[in-house]
Amino acid sequence: MKSLHTLLKVAQRKLDEIAVESARITQEVAALNDREANIRAREQAEIANAAQEPAYAAMLPAYRMRVKQQIAEVRAQATAKEKALEEIRQRLSEAYIEKSKFEQLIEQTRVREEIERFAREQAQLDEAAINRAGGQGK
Repeated sequence: MKSLHTLLKVAQRKLDEIAVESARITQEVAALNDREANIRAREQAEIANAAQEPAYAAMLPAYRMRVKQQIAEVRAQATAKEKALEEIRQRLSEAYIEKSKFEQLIEQTRVREEIERFAREQAQLDEAAINRAGGQGK
């Protein structure tokens, strides 16, 4: 029984570690999405500046190409992180199933031990009743 509790603790620790990893990558994806939004906002500000300054307007196409490259890089990083996150979610699901199996085994063992204890108690009560009945017959 103690070994099942130990295995349950190990499974819970594994589950916790995977959940922490999942949270870390989720934060990284959110940071990448924020970075993309900041790049786009900065691009819109530069477009507005270029509309007011003719000297900036000539440089705008090159700037927009650089922005597209930056966004493509950020999206590629975010896509890779999201793929890793999906794999982690799969591992998290498997770890939860494993933990649930140990919990079920512990519960089954507890129920079996309780049934055995009740059977022993009943046998003792039956034996005591037989002994009393045998003693009254003399």
